[in-house]
Amino acid sequence: MSRKELFKQLNRLCEELNYKYSINCGGCCYVAAVLAEQFELHNIPFTVIHYNECGCHYAIKVSDRYINRDDYRKREISEYLDWSSSDLFEVYNDGDWNKCYSTIHNSTVRKAIVKVFSKYENRRA
Repeated sequence: MSRKELFKQLNRLCEELNYKYSINCGGCCYVAAVLAEQFELHNIPFTVIHYNECGCHYAIKVSDRYINRDDYRKREISEYLDWSSSDLFEVYNDGDWNKCYSTIHNSTVRKAIVKVFSKYENRRA
């Protein structure tokens, strides 16, 4: 699987997870943290994107791709952050998030993201 295919699969997964669990209504920072963690493990450089114009949203930018951008547009970006997954987990754990997303789904969300990266790693080898 190429990186381009990985990014497409991750965005499809994020859309599915948002439909099932409302990850973009209180879980986007957690999702960004797990994505960042996996990008770090696979030595893929990334930037954290913070949207704050019409509510708060976190996403990841890799090369020219945005992962879990949801409906936010490039012109709505508030900050490009040089953060690690640890920084994102800290913000997530200390933040006050929309209660539409239930943290009970964190394990399921993490497993789904890790599964996509595992497929990427297995097909790359």
